[in-house]
Amino acid sequence: MQNIGKFFERFNNIALKELKKREIICSIIENTLKQNIEIKDISIKNGIIAIKGNQTLKSEIYLKKTLLISLISEKTKEKISDIK
Repeated sequence: MQNIGKFFERFNNIALKELKKREIICSIIENTLKQNIEIKDISIKNGIIAIKGNQTLKSEIYLKKTLLISLISEKTKEKISDIK
C-alpha cells in the first residue's frame, strides 16, 4: 500500500508544479499588461503558452511577446518558445 501512495504522490507533485507555473505566468501577465487573467485560461504544451482571452488581451500580448517570454522563462526556469 505504501508503494501506491508514493505512486500517486508523484502525480500530485506534477500537478502542483504545473499549477505553480500557470500562477507565475498569470502574475507576470497581470503585472506587465495590467490585465486580469484567470489561471484556467492558461495552458502550456511543448513550450508554447496558449491564453484564452479577448482580442485586446491577445493584441497586448503580441506587442510585448518578447518581454513576456523572457520574464516567464526566467521565473519558471523552462524554455518558452511562443505565446499565443
